[in-house]
Amino acid sequence: MSDIRELLDSSEDDTREELNLLNGTGADLLANGNVWSRFKCLKKLDLNNSGLTTLPAGIEALQTLEILFLSENKFESFPEVFGKLSRLRMLSLRGNRLTELSSTNLPKESLVWLILTNNQIRRMDPNVGELKHLRKLMLSHNKLTSIPAEIGGCKELELIRLANNEITVELPREFVSLPKLAWISLAGNPIAHCPQTKEKEILKSSVSYNDSAVLGRGASGTVYSGMYGGKNVAVKIFKQQSMGSDGNPEDEAAINALVDHPLAVSALGVFLCDEGENHEGMVMELLEGAKAIGKVPSFQSVTRDAGPTDDSKDLDKEAVLSIVYNIALALEHVHTKANVSNGDIYLHNVLMCSGGVARISDWGASFIYDGEHEYAEVFERIEVLAFGRLVQDLFDWHLSLAMPDLTEPADFLGKKRVEPIEPGPFFNLMQSILQPEQMKRPSFKEIKDQLSQLPEFQEARLAATKFITSLEDDIA
Repeated sequence: MSDIRELLDSSEDDTREELNLLNGTGADLLANGNVWSRFKCLKKLDLNNSGLTTLPAGIEALQTLEILFLSENKFESFPEVFGKLSRLRMLSLRGNRLTELSSTNLPKESLVWLILTNNQIRRMDPNVGELKHLRKLMLSHNKLTSIPAEIGGCKELELIRLANNEITVELPREFVSLPKLAWISLAGNPIAHCPQTKEKEILKSSVSYNDSAVLGRGASGTVYSGMYGGKNVAVKIFKQQSMGSDGNPEDEAAINALVDHPLAVSALGVFLCDEGENHEGMVMELLEGAKAIGKVPSFQSVTRDAGPTDDSKDLDKEAVLSIVYNIALALEHVHTKANVSNGDIYLHNVLMCSGGVARISDWGASFIYDGEHEYAEVFERIEVLAFGRLVQDLFDWHLSLAMPDLTEPADFLGKKRVEPIEPGPFFNLMQSILQPEQMKRPSFKEIKDQLSQLPEFQEARLAATKFITSLEDDIA
Protein backbone atom coordinates (compact mmCIF):
# COMPACT_ATOMS: atom_id res chain seq x y z
CA MET A 1 0.00 0.00 0.00
CA SER A 2 1.93 3.02 -1.28
CA ASP A 3 -0.28 5.73 0.21
CA ILE A 4 -0.12 4.74 3.89
CA ARG A 5 1.75 7.88 4.89
CA GLU A 6 -0.71 10.07 2.98
CA LEU A 7 -3.60 8.28 4.68
CA LEU A 8 -2.11 8.78 8.13
CA ASP A 9 -1.52 12.45 7.44
CA SER A 10 -4.97 13.01 5.94
CA SER A 11 -8.02 14.08 7.90
CA GLU A 12 -10.44 12.87 5.22
CA ASP A 13 -12.55 9.72 5.35
CA ASP A 14 -11.41 6.81 3.18
CA THR A 15 -14.13 5.26 0.99
CA ARG A 16 -12.36 2.15 -0.26
CA GLU A 17 -14.13 -1.22 0.22
CA GLU A 18 -11.03 -3.45 0.28
CA LEU A 19 -7.68 -3.09 2.02
CA ASN A 20 -4.76 -5.53 1.71
CA LEU A 21 -2.06 -5.30 4.38
CA LEU A 22 -0.81 -8.88 4.13
CA ASN A 23 2.80 -9.93 4.75
CA GLY A 24 3.34 -7.20 7.30
CA THR A 25 2.84 -4.28 4.93
CA GLY A 26 1.24 -1.19 6.43
CA ALA A 27 2.81 -1.57 9.88
CA ASP A 28 2.31 2.16 10.50
CA LEU A 29 -1.41 1.79 9.85
CA LEU A 30 -1.70 -1.27 12.11
CA ALA A 31 -0.05 0.64 14.94
CA ASN A 32 -2.28 3.70 14.61
CA GLY A 33 -5.58 2.90 16.31
CA ASN A 34 -7.08 6.27 15.51
CA VAL A 35 -7.05 5.79 11.76
CA TRP A 36 -9.54 2.89 11.51
CA SER A 37 -12.60 5.03 12.06
CA ARG A 38 -11.87 6.78 8.76
CA PHE A 39 -12.78 3.65 6.78
CA LYS A 40 -16.50 4.26 6.41
CA CYS A 41 -17.08 1.71 3.64
CA LEU A 42 -14.49 -1.05 4.22
CA LYS A 43 -15.93 -4.53 3.57
CA LYS A 44 -12.82 -6.71 3.16
CA LEU A 45 -9.55 -6.57 5.11
CA ASP A 46 -6.58 -8.85 4.43
CA LEU A 47 -4.01 -9.16 7.22
CA ASN A 48 -2.64 -12.58 6.26
CA ASN A 49 0.90 -13.50 7.30
CA SER A 50 1.49 -10.32 9.30
CA GLY A 51 2.93 -11.80 12.52
CA LEU A 52 -0.16 -10.78 14.52
CA THR A 53 -1.11 -12.21 17.92
CA THR A 54 -4.13 -9.95 18.28
CA LEU A 55 -5.96 -7.30 16.29
CA PRO A 56 -4.72 -3.70 16.27
CA ALA A 57 -6.40 -1.20 18.57
CA GLY A 58 -9.38 0.68 17.22
CA ILE A 59 -10.33 -1.91 14.62
CA GLU A 60 -13.81 -2.29 16.13
CA ALA A 61 -14.59 0.97 14.33
CA LEU A 62 -14.91 -1.06 11.10
CA GLN A 63 -18.64 -1.54 11.40
CA THR A 64 -19.05 -2.20 7.66
CA LEU A 65 -16.46 -5.02 7.62
CA GLU A 66 -17.79 -8.31 6.20
CA ILE A 67 -14.66 -10.33 5.34
CA LEU A 68 -11.51 -10.60 7.48
CA PHE A 69 -8.44 -12.64 6.53
CA LEU A 70 -6.00 -13.42 9.37
CA SER A 71 -4.37 -16.60 8.06
CA GLU A 72 -0.76 -17.56 8.83
CA ASN A 73 -0.53 -15.35 11.91
CA LYS A 74 0.09 -16.25 15.58
CA PHE A 75 -3.35 -16.02 17.21
CA GLU A 76 -3.80 -18.38 20.18
CA SER A 77 -7.41 -17.37 20.88
CA PHE A 78 -10.21 -15.27 19.42
CA PRO A 79 -9.85 -11.59 20.41
CA GLU A 80 -12.91 -10.06 22.08
CA VAL A 81 -13.10 -7.48 19.29
CA PHE A 82 -14.37 -10.12 16.83
CA GLY A 83 -17.74 -10.01 18.54
CA LYS A 84 -17.90 -6.24 18.08
CA LEU A 85 -17.65 -6.46 14.28
CA SER A 86 -21.40 -6.66 13.82
CA ARG A 87 -21.43 -7.31 10.05
CA LEU A 88 -18.59 -9.82 9.85
CA ARG A 89 -19.73 -12.70 7.61
CA MET A 90 -16.47 -14.48 6.81
CA LEU A 91 -13.48 -14.99 9.11
CA SER A 92 -10.30 -16.89 8.23
CA LEU A 93 -7.66 -17.89 10.80
CA ARG A 94 -6.07 -20.72 8.84
CA GLY A 95 -2.60 -21.68 10.03
CA ASN A 96 -2.59 -19.98 13.45
CA ARG A 97 -2.06 -21.38 16.97
CA LEU A 98 -5.65 -21.79 18.15
CA THR A 99 -6.36 -24.64 20.58
CA GLU A 100 -10.13 -24.26 21.08
CA LEU A 101 -13.20 -23.35 19.07
CA SER A 102 -15.59 -21.30 21.18
CA SER A 103 -18.33 -18.94 20.08
CA THR A 104 -17.73 -16.60 23.05
CA ASN A 105 -15.92 -13.85 21.12
CA LEU A 106 -17.42 -14.49 17.69
CA PRO A 107 -20.12 -12.36 16.01
CA LYS A 108 -22.98 -14.84 16.45
CA GLU A 109 -25.59 -12.84 14.57
CA SER A 110 -23.61 -12.34 11.36
CA LEU A 111 -20.98 -15.10 10.93
CA VAL A 112 -21.71 -17.58 8.12
CA TRP A 113 -18.22 -18.79 7.08
CA LEU A 114 -15.42 -19.72 9.50
CA ILE A 115 -12.02 -21.06 8.35
CA LEU A 116 -9.84 -22.63 11.07
CA THR A 117 -7.87 -25.11 8.98
CA ASN A 118 -4.40 -26.14 10.21
CA ASN A 119 -4.45 -24.99 13.83
CA GLN A 120 -4.00 -26.97 17.06
CA ILE A 121 -7.69 -27.11 18.01
CA ARG A 122 -8.29 -29.93 20.48
CA ARG A 123 -11.69 -28.94 21.81
CA MET A 124 -14.95 -27.61 20.43
CA ASP A 125 -16.87 -25.80 23.15
CA PRO A 126 -20.55 -26.80 23.36
CA ASN A 127 -21.42 -23.13 22.93
CA VAL A 128 -20.60 -23.52 19.23
CA GLY A 129 -24.30 -24.28 18.88
CA GLU A 130 -24.92 -20.55 19.36
CA LEU A 131 -23.58 -19.88 15.85
CA LYS A 132 -27.09 -20.03 14.46
CA HIS A 133 -26.25 -18.59 11.04
CA LEU A 134 -23.05 -20.55 10.35
CA ARG A 135 -23.16 -22.27 6.95
CA LYS A 136 -19.54 -23.23 6.29
CA LEU A 137 -17.01 -24.47 8.87
CA MET A 138 -13.47 -25.50 7.91
CA LEU A 139 -11.65 -27.54 10.60
CA SER A 140 -9.37 -29.91 8.71
CA HIS A 141 -5.84 -30.54 10.04
CA ASN A 142 -6.51 -29.95 13.72
CA LYS A 143 -6.46 -32.21 16.80
CA LEU A 144 -10.15 -32.65 17.58
CA THR A 145 -11.00 -35.96 19.22
CA SER A 146 -14.77 -35.49 19.37
CA ILE A 147 -17.65 -33.27 18.23
CA PRO A 148 -20.16 -32.04 20.85
CA ALA A 149 -23.84 -32.80 20.37
CA GLU A 150 -24.57 -29.09 20.83
CA ILE A 151 -23.36 -28.40 17.28
CA GLY A 152 -26.84 -29.63 16.42
CA GLY A 153 -27.93 -26.08 17.19
CA CYS A 154 -26.21 -24.88 14.00
CA LYS A 155 -29.30 -25.55 11.90
CA GLU A 156 -27.96 -23.56 8.92
CA LEU A 157 -24.70 -25.56 8.66
CA GLU A 158 -24.32 -26.92 5.12
CA LEU A 159 -20.61 -27.72 4.76
CA ILE A 160 -18.03 -28.89 7.27
CA ARG A 161 -14.46 -30.07 6.77
CA LEU A 162 -13.06 -32.35 9.51
CA ALA A 163 -10.36 -34.24 7.62
CA ASN A 164 -7.12 -35.21 9.32
CA ASN A 165 -8.17 -34.71 12.93
CA GLU A 166 -8.02 -37.29 15.75
CA ILE A 167 -11.71 -38.05 16.10
CA THR A 168 -12.18 -41.38 17.90
CA VAL A 169 -15.63 -40.81 19.41
CA GLU A 170 -18.79 -41.54 17.45
CA LEU A 171 -20.20 -38.46 15.76
CA PRO A 172 -23.35 -37.34 17.59
CA ARG A 173 -26.66 -37.94 15.86
CA GLU A 174 -27.57 -34.28 16.43
CA PHE A 175 -24.64 -33.35 14.19
CA VAL A 176 -24.93 -35.81 11.31
CA SER A 177 -28.68 -35.27 11.04
CA LEU A 178 -28.48 -31.47 10.61
CA PRO A 179 -31.24 -30.59 8.11
CA LYS A 180 -29.07 -28.68 5.61
CA LEU A 181 -25.79 -30.61 5.93
CA ALA A 182 -24.79 -31.58 2.38
CA TRP A 183 -20.98 -31.60 2.27
CA ILE A 184 -18.74 -33.27 4.85
CA SER A 185 -15.16 -34.61 4.89
CA LEU A 186 -13.82 -37.05 7.49
CA ALA A 187 -10.79 -38.78 5.95
CA GLY A 188 -7.70 -39.11 8.11
CA ASN A 189 -9.62 -39.66 11.37
CA PRO A 190 -9.59 -42.92 13.35
CA ILE A 191 -13.36 -43.21 12.84
CA ALA A 192 -12.99 -43.06 9.04
CA HIS A 193 -12.82 -46.42 7.35
CA CYS A 194 -9.83 -46.47 4.97
CA PRO A 195 -8.69 -49.92 3.83
CA GLN A 196 -5.36 -50.01 2.07
CA THR A 197 -5.31 -51.38 -1.45
CA LYS A 198 -2.60 -52.13 -3.99
CA GLU A 199 -5.11 -52.67 -6.79
CA LYS A 200 -3.99 -49.61 -8.76
CA GLU A 201 -0.43 -49.31 -7.46
CA ILE A 202 2.11 -48.85 -10.27
CA LEU A 203 5.85 -48.28 -10.49
CA LYS A 204 7.00 -44.69 -10.41
CA SER A 205 9.50 -45.54 -13.13
CA SER A 206 6.62 -46.34 -15.50
CA VAL A 207 5.41 -42.72 -15.36
CA SER A 208 6.94 -39.64 -16.91
CA TYR A 209 5.72 -36.04 -16.89
CA ASN A 210 6.80 -32.60 -18.02
CA ASP A 211 7.05 -30.28 -15.02
CA SER A 212 6.78 -27.26 -17.32
CA ALA A 213 3.47 -28.48 -18.79
CA VAL A 214 1.06 -27.64 -15.97
CA LEU A 215 -2.57 -28.61 -16.56
CA GLY A 216 -3.87 -27.38 -13.23
CA ARG A 217 -3.08 -26.58 -9.62
CA GLY A 218 -5.03 -27.31 -6.45
CA ALA A 219 -4.70 -27.32 -2.68
CA SER A 220 -3.37 -30.88 -2.62
CA GLY A 221 -1.06 -30.84 -5.65
CA THR A 222 -0.25 -29.95 -9.25
CA VAL A 223 -1.38 -31.76 -12.41
CA TYR A 224 1.06 -32.11 -15.32
CA SER A 225 0.96 -33.51 -18.83
CA GLY A 226 2.68 -36.91 -18.89
CA MET A 227 3.02 -40.40 -20.38
CA TYR A 228 2.04 -43.81 -19.04
CA GLY A 229 1.72 -47.08 -20.91
CA GLY A 230 2.50 -45.36 -24.18
CA LYS A 231 -0.42 -42.94 -23.82
CA ASN A 232 -0.76 -39.26 -23.01
CA VAL A 233 -2.07 -38.88 -19.47
CA ALA A 234 -2.47 -36.35 -16.68
CA VAL A 235 -0.10 -36.85 -13.74
CA LYS A 236 -0.97 -35.37 -10.34
CA ILE A 237 1.97 -34.85 -7.99
CA PHE A 238 0.79 -34.45 -4.41
CA LYS A 239 1.92 -31.55 -2.30
CA GLN A 240 3.51 -33.44 0.59
CA GLN A 241 2.38 -32.29 4.04
CA SER A 242 -0.46 -30.39 2.37
CA MET A 243 -2.65 -28.58 4.89
CA GLY A 244 -5.48 -27.54 2.61
CA SER A 245 -9.16 -27.74 3.50
CA ASP A 246 -9.50 -31.29 2.16
CA GLY A 247 -7.75 -34.41 3.44
CA ASN A 248 -4.21 -35.67 2.96
CA PRO A 249 -2.56 -37.28 -0.09
CA GLU A 250 -2.59 -40.80 1.37
CA ASP A 251 -6.35 -40.85 1.73
CA GLU A 252 -6.89 -39.27 -1.69
CA ALA A 253 -4.66 -41.91 -3.27
CA ALA A 254 -6.44 -44.76 -1.45
CA ILE A 255 -9.89 -43.51 -2.47
CA ASN A 256 -8.87 -42.98 -6.08
CA ALA A 257 -7.67 -46.58 -6.09
CA LEU A 258 -11.13 -47.76 -5.01
CA VAL A 259 -13.29 -45.59 -7.28
CA ASP A 260 -13.81 -47.34 -10.59
CA HIS A 261 -16.67 -46.17 -12.79
CA PRO A 262 -16.64 -44.72 -16.32
CA LEU A 263 -18.53 -41.60 -15.18
CA ALA A 264 -16.18 -40.95 -12.25
CA VAL A 265 -12.76 -39.55 -13.14
CA SER A 266 -10.32 -41.41 -10.90
CA ALA A 267 -6.75 -42.65 -10.98
CA LEU A 268 -5.51 -45.14 -13.54
CA GLY A 269 -2.67 -45.81 -11.12
CA VAL A 270 -1.02 -44.46 -7.98
CA PHE A 271 2.71 -44.53 -7.21
CA LEU A 272 4.91 -44.14 -4.16
CA CYS A 273 7.77 -41.75 -3.44
CA ASP A 274 11.32 -43.01 -3.96
CA GLU A 275 11.48 -43.82 -0.24
CA GLY A 276 8.49 -46.09 -0.72
CA GLU A 277 6.40 -44.90 2.23
CA ASN A 278 4.05 -42.15 1.03
CA HIS A 279 2.25 -41.78 -2.27
CA GLU A 280 3.93 -39.21 -4.50
CA GLY A 281 1.29 -39.01 -7.17
CA MET A 282 -1.21 -40.64 -9.46
CA VAL A 283 -1.92 -41.05 -13.15
CA MET A 284 -5.27 -39.99 -14.57
CA GLU A 285 -6.95 -40.12 -17.93
CA LEU A 286 -6.17 -37.05 -20.03
CA LEU A 287 -9.55 -35.55 -20.87
CA GLU A 288 -9.03 -33.43 -23.97
CA GLY A 289 -11.39 -30.48 -24.07
CA ALA A 290 -13.11 -31.30 -20.77
CA LYS A 291 -14.62 -28.23 -19.13
CA ALA A 292 -16.00 -27.64 -15.64
CA ILE A 293 -19.73 -26.90 -15.59
CA GLY A 294 -19.79 -24.56 -12.59
CA LYS A 295 -17.74 -21.83 -10.94
CA VAL A 296 -16.39 -22.35 -7.42
CA PRO A 297 -18.37 -20.76 -4.57
CA SER A 298 -17.86 -17.04 -4.04
CA PHE A 299 -17.91 -14.83 -0.95
CA GLN A 300 -21.57 -14.22 -1.74
CA SER A 301 -22.72 -17.78 -2.50
CA VAL A 302 -20.64 -19.30 0.37
CA THR A 303 -21.61 -22.97 -0.01
CA ARG A 304 -23.05 -22.93 -3.50
CA ASP A 305 -21.47 -22.78 -6.94
CA ALA A 306 -21.28 -19.16 -8.10
CA GLY A 307 -22.86 -19.86 -11.49
CA PRO A 308 -22.15 -21.58 -14.80
CA THR A 309 -18.77 -21.27 -16.47
CA ASP A 310 -18.52 -19.47 -19.80
CA ASP A 311 -18.09 -22.86 -21.49
CA SER A 312 -21.38 -24.17 -20.12
CA LYS A 313 -23.61 -21.13 -19.78
CA ASP A 314 -25.96 -22.13 -22.61
CA LEU A 315 -26.88 -25.73 -21.83
CA ASP A 316 -30.20 -26.93 -23.23
CA LYS A 317 -32.70 -29.20 -21.51
CA GLU A 318 -31.24 -32.34 -23.09
CA ALA A 319 -27.78 -31.53 -21.74
CA VAL A 320 -29.15 -30.71 -18.27
CA LEU A 321 -31.03 -34.02 -18.05
CA SER A 322 -27.95 -35.90 -19.26
CA ILE A 323 -25.77 -34.31 -16.55
CA VAL A 324 -28.30 -35.18 -13.86
CA TYR A 325 -28.53 -38.80 -14.98
CA ASN A 326 -24.75 -39.24 -15.39
CA ILE A 327 -24.00 -37.94 -11.88
CA ALA A 328 -26.76 -40.05 -10.31
CA LEU A 329 -25.36 -43.13 -12.04
CA ALA A 330 -21.81 -42.46 -10.83
CA LEU A 331 -22.85 -41.69 -7.25
CA GLU A 332 -25.02 -44.81 -7.07
CA HIS A 333 -21.95 -46.85 -7.97
CA VAL A 334 -19.44 -45.26 -5.57
CA HIS A 335 -21.83 -45.41 -2.61
CA THR A 336 -23.20 -48.88 -3.29
CA LYS A 337 -20.01 -50.58 -4.47
CA ALA A 338 -17.26 -48.71 -2.64
CA ASN A 339 -18.93 -46.96 0.33
CA VAL A 340 -17.24 -43.75 -0.72
CA SER A 341 -18.68 -40.32 -0.04
CA ASN A 342 -17.24 -37.72 -2.44
CA GLY A 343 -17.82 -34.87 0.02
CA ASP A 344 -17.53 -32.26 -2.70
CA ILE A 345 -20.41 -32.82 -5.12
CA TYR A 346 -20.48 -29.53 -6.97
CA LEU A 347 -20.84 -28.50 -10.59
CA HIS A 348 -17.32 -27.05 -10.47
CA ASN A 349 -16.18 -30.66 -9.94
CA VAL A 350 -18.27 -32.01 -12.81
CA LEU A 351 -16.56 -32.07 -16.19
CA MET A 352 -18.38 -31.93 -19.52
CA CYS A 353 -16.38 -34.23 -21.78
CA SER A 354 -16.51 -35.13 -25.45
CA GLY A 355 -19.89 -36.34 -26.67
CA GLY A 356 -21.70 -34.33 -23.99
CA VAL A 357 -20.87 -36.81 -21.22
CA ALA A 358 -20.66 -35.40 -17.68
CA ARG A 359 -18.19 -36.99 -15.26
CA ILE A 360 -17.45 -36.42 -11.57
CA SER A 361 -13.88 -35.40 -10.74
CA ASP A 362 -11.85 -34.54 -7.64
CA TRP A 363 -11.89 -36.98 -4.73
CA GLY A 364 -9.72 -34.84 -2.44
CA ALA A 365 -12.49 -34.32 0.15
CA SER A 366 -13.75 -37.91 -0.02
CA PHE A 367 -13.88 -40.48 2.74
CA ILE A 368 -14.75 -44.15 3.07
CA TYR A 369 -17.43 -45.27 5.50
CA ASP A 370 -18.22 -48.68 6.90
CA GLY A 371 -21.14 -49.99 4.89
CA GLU A 372 -22.34 -52.02 7.89
CA HIS A 373 -22.37 -49.07 10.29
CA GLU A 374 -25.66 -47.49 11.32
CA TYR A 375 -24.44 -44.17 9.86
CA ALA A 376 -23.80 -45.62 6.39
CA GLU A 377 -27.25 -44.54 5.21
CA VAL A 378 -26.82 -41.17 6.94
CA PHE A 379 -23.61 -40.37 5.05
CA GLU A 380 -25.27 -41.36 1.78
CA ARG A 381 -28.31 -39.17 2.49
CA ILE A 382 -26.06 -36.20 3.28
CA GLU A 383 -24.59 -36.57 -0.21
CA VAL A 384 -28.07 -37.02 -1.68
CA LEU A 385 -28.82 -33.47 -0.55
CA ALA A 386 -25.63 -32.24 -2.25
CA PHE A 387 -26.82 -33.96 -5.43
CA GLY A 388 -30.16 -32.20 -5.02
CA ARG A 389 -28.38 -28.84 -4.79
CA LEU A 390 -26.52 -29.65 -8.00
CA VAL A 391 -29.78 -30.46 -9.81
CA GLN A 392 -31.40 -27.37 -8.33
CA ASP A 393 -28.65 -25.11 -9.69
CA LEU A 394 -28.70 -26.70 -13.15
CA PHE A 395 -32.43 -26.16 -13.54
CA ASP A 396 -32.25 -22.66 -12.11
CA TRP A 397 -29.31 -21.48 -14.26
CA HIS A 398 -30.27 -23.04 -17.57
CA LEU A 399 -34.02 -23.65 -17.56
CA SER A 400 -35.23 -20.95 -15.10
CA LEU A 401 -37.15 -23.58 -13.20
CA ALA A 402 -37.46 -23.96 -9.44
CA MET A 403 -37.25 -27.23 -7.54
CA PRO A 404 -39.69 -28.02 -4.71
CA ASP A 405 -37.41 -27.33 -1.74
CA LEU A 406 -38.39 -27.61 1.92
CA THR A 407 -34.90 -26.70 3.20
CA GLU A 408 -34.45 -23.09 2.05
CA PRO A 409 -36.29 -19.94 0.89
CA ALA A 410 -37.43 -19.86 -2.74
CA ASP A 411 -35.48 -16.67 -3.34
CA PHE A 412 -32.13 -18.13 -2.25
CA LEU A 413 -29.16 -16.01 -3.41
CA GLY A 414 -31.60 -13.30 -4.44
CA LYS A 415 -32.88 -15.34 -7.39
CA LYS A 416 -36.65 -15.13 -7.64
CA ARG A 417 -37.66 -18.51 -8.98
CA VAL A 418 -41.13 -17.77 -10.25
CA GLU A 419 -41.62 -20.84 -12.45
CA PRO A 420 -41.71 -24.20 -10.59
CA ILE A 421 -41.16 -27.48 -12.38
CA GLU A 422 -44.36 -29.23 -13.36
CA PRO A 423 -45.98 -31.62 -10.86
CA GLY A 424 -45.33 -35.26 -11.60
CA PRO A 425 -42.88 -38.09 -10.83
CA PHE A 426 -39.74 -35.94 -11.23
CA PHE A 427 -41.27 -33.20 -9.06
CA ASN A 428 -42.04 -35.82 -6.40
CA LEU A 429 -38.51 -37.27 -6.58
CA MET A 430 -36.86 -33.86 -6.16
CA GLN A 431 -39.21 -33.00 -3.31
CA SER A 432 -38.11 -36.18 -1.54
CA ILE A 433 -34.43 -35.24 -2.07
CA LEU A 434 -34.63 -31.57 -1.07
CA GLN A 435 -36.08 -32.03 2.39
CA PRO A 436 -34.65 -31.61 5.91
CA GLU A 437 -35.46 -35.13 7.19
CA GLN A 438 -32.50 -37.21 6.06
CA MET A 439 -33.93 -40.68 6.29
CA LYS A 440 -36.91 -39.69 4.18
CA ARG A 441 -34.55 -38.90 1.31
CA PRO A 442 -34.07 -41.69 -1.25
CA SER A 443 -30.84 -43.62 -1.68
CA PHE A 444 -28.82 -43.14 -4.87
CA LYS A 445 -30.01 -46.54 -6.08
CA GLU A 446 -33.60 -45.41 -5.68
CA ILE A 447 -32.78 -42.14 -7.45
CA LYS A 448 -31.11 -43.93 -10.35
CA ASP A 449 -33.95 -46.45 -10.66
CA GLN A 450 -36.61 -43.73 -10.66
CA LEU A 451 -34.79 -41.56 -13.18
CA SER A 452 -34.35 -44.59 -15.44
CA GLN A 453 -38.14 -45.01 -15.57
CA LEU A 454 -38.98 -41.38 -16.41
CA PRO A 455 -39.73 -40.73 -20.11
CA GLU A 456 -37.81 -37.42 -20.13
CA PHE A 457 -34.61 -39.23 -19.04
CA GLN A 458 -34.72 -42.05 -21.59
CA GLU A 459 -32.40 -40.33 -24.05
CA ALA A 460 -29.93 -39.58 -21.22
CA ARG A 461 -30.10 -43.20 -20.08
CA LEU A 462 -29.42 -44.54 -23.57
CA ALA A 463 -26.52 -42.11 -24.10
CA ALA A 464 -24.93 -43.11 -20.78
CA THR A 465 -25.33 -46.81 -21.57
CA LYS A 466 -23.74 -46.30 -25.00
CA PHE A 467 -20.79 -44.40 -23.50
CA ILE A 468 -20.13 -47.03 -20.82
CA THR A 469 -20.42 -49.87 -23.35
CA SER A 470 -17.95 -48.16 -25.69
CA LEU A 471 -15.37 -47.87 -22.91
CA GLU A 472 -15.84 -51.51 -21.93
CA ASP A 473 -15.35 -52.51 -25.58
CA ASP A 474 -12.14 -50.47 -25.79
CA ILE A 475 -10.76 -52.21 -22.69
CA ALA A 476 -11.75 -55.62 -24.02
